[in-house]
Amino acid sequence: MAPPTPTLLVFTLGAASERGRRRLLPRALEGMELGLRQACLEGVLEAGAACALRLEVCSPDKLLLPAGAAQVPQPGRDFGDRLERALHGALERAAPGAPVVLVGSDVPGLAACHLAEAVAEAAANPRRVVLGPSPDGGFYLIAAAAPIPGLAAATRWCRRDTLAALCRSLAAGGREVVLLEPLADLDRPADLDAWLATEGSGSERWRMLANLLRRVLAERRRPLPSPGSDDLAPLLPTALAGRAPPADLFH
Repeated sequence: MAPPTPTLLVFTLGAASERGRRRLLPRALEGMELGLRQACLEGVLEAGAACALRLEVCSPDKLLLPAGAAQVPQPGRDFGDRLERALHGALERAAPGAPVVLVGSDVPGLAACHLAEAVAEAAANPRRVVLGPSPDGGFYLIAAAAPIPGLAAATRWCRRDTLAALCRSLAAGGREVVLLEPLADLDRPADLDAWLATEGSGSERWRMLANLLRRVLAERRRPLPSPGSDDLAPLLPTALAGRAPPADLFH
């Protein structure tokens, strides 16, 4: 008998709300940032589809999603409460014993290999919790095959010690913790600059996307920036989908 199908649960506010909460690009480049954030969401869903996972997106507002991805609500009082409810709800909807991998929508380095590793680790032990560390002290991924009671109160969220405190709480509760490869998320403009400075080892589509962003930001930072640079925003999802923008954008 085949093992039950795991779930990929993307936990997000949606591109517009995420931008309103933490802006990565200047206001004049709003369209470009929305394109970047939508590309990140579609990229992680594509990675989940490549692993043959059930695709769910947990968001408080209705989003435009690719075919095959279901949207579920995101109730709760605060971040920790919403996160615990989201993970618990996905486990209830999944087949018994099937892991759920919960990720954010702001991690451009997240690939199918990370999701596959998280699924394998979580499926191997129902008491195991898999975490993907972020360099800022948080985490970009949490996976488990069984609920995590008290997750909302297990740490102080959105701090530099969030991951360390969560690991201690889980261990104290008898849960084994496995850490994946660290990956950076895009919380601040400095995070985006760091990603653009180092991107080059990822997929061809992400390299094209990074090149496009570098080109637009370089134009923007000139003494007399070219007007209409935000018109390139629609090309971001195109680049992610593997269809190259016009060649003269990169020369």
